[in-house]
Amino acid sequence: MNVDDLILVSIDDHVVEPPDMFLRHVPAKYKDEAPIVVTDDKGVDQWMYQGRPQGVSGLNAVVSWPAEEWGRDPAGFAEMRPGVYDVHERVRDMNRNGILASMCFPTFTGFSARHLNMHREEVTLVMVSAYNDWHIDDWAGSYPDRFIPIAVLP
Repeated sequence: MNVDDLILVSIDDHVVEPPDMFLRHVPAKYKDEAPIVVTDDKGVDQWMYQGRPQGVSGLNAVVSWPAEEWGRDPAGFAEMRPGVYDVHERVRDMNRNGILASMCFPTFTGFSARHLNMHREEVTLVMVSAYNDWHIDDWAGSYPDRFIPIAVLP
């Protein structure tokens, strides 16, 4: 699609953080404290932080699914449309849908970094910084003319 044909700017999209995002962006000193994705005995990919389950991406990853199928599924990254967590696939989806630019809110991280504000302030700041580094540098920075970056604050 020709970029001149793209006319929509979507300002309420969501991105599902890739499972290795925090591990790639936190200093080595904090890797053991970083949120991780684990697959439970039912095959559900779930974020874990500070030893506690934090939920699944579910409803934020139902793009292209009929509304009657929405729910906590998809249960894992393998069932998600790759454009919800892979920036290159997201841009392909945007091109197919005529979207010029997108502003993407976090999923696991939550609004106001609510899932990251559950620990010592020092660790919270490291995790928020890791999310922001990923979102601004890797996600929005991969296609700076296509994404409107948004940082989160602790």
